[in-house]
Amino acid sequence: MIRGIYTALSGLNLHEIKQAILANNIANIDTPGFKKDVFSIEGGEVAELFRFVSGEHPAFVGELPLAVQPQVEFTTDFSQGRLEMTGNPLDLAIEGEGFFVVMTGEGEAYTRAGNFLRSADGRLVTPGGYPVQGEGGDLVLPPQGEVVVDEEGNIRVGEEVVGKLRIVRFADPGLLEKQGENLFRVPRGVVPEVAQRYTIRQGFLERSNVEIVEAMVRMIEALREYELTQRAVVAQDETLGKAVNDIPRLG
Repeated sequence: MIRGIYTALSGLNLHEIKQAILANNIANIDTPGFKKDVFSIEGGEVAELFRFVSGEHPAFVGELPLAVQPQVEFTTDFSQGRLEMTGNPLDLAIEGEGFFVVMTGEGEAYTRAGNFLRSADGRLVTPGGYPVQGEGGDLVLPPQGEVVVDEEGNIRVGEEVVGKLRIVRFADPGLLEKQGENLFRVPRGVVPEVAQRYTIRQGFLERSNVEIVEAMVRMIEALREYELTQRAVVAQDETLGKAVNDIPRLG
């Protein structure tokens, strides 16, 4: 019965994790370029149980889980979000593979969010103020002139060519880690590759790849699973209470 309580409580922990992931996905439904988190669950190790009777071969009676907490693995779904027209010339979307490169105080970071701004000194920056990187470094926009970005990422302001967006890809996107502010980083030593299969769309933003209906359904399922597991904890506790308080009186 004690094991039953621990097993049920581990289920509550698991459902809380699931709800936290789903809630974060839903909260970022309107975040440009957001990539949803997904999870997989693996059970713990089990032991085989046998019944031993004198003069007979051991009989298999079932399995008993040894681990209290199942293993939960988190990954990021990098599938393309839909493109939405905004008409803002500084809004850029990547159709296809790749990430924009920005420079932070801790080095390079990568993002799919193209809701860029022009800073006071003319740099193309993220909402957090991080300079967007071109093939030659920070991209600086002249104060006057129409900003035009072609499908390859070349930027022109009026008659002046400013530079070309640096778009990179990773052979193993699973190495990318979320770092807040809609940015990704990679472990030291991982070198990005030059992206090839992409098109830059000016005046568009890539929306989150979270499907709100699916996310809400899964959230409701996780809540119901939590409630059922909670009932199992109560039932185990009541059974244990009877074993402790009532059985001794029968003797």
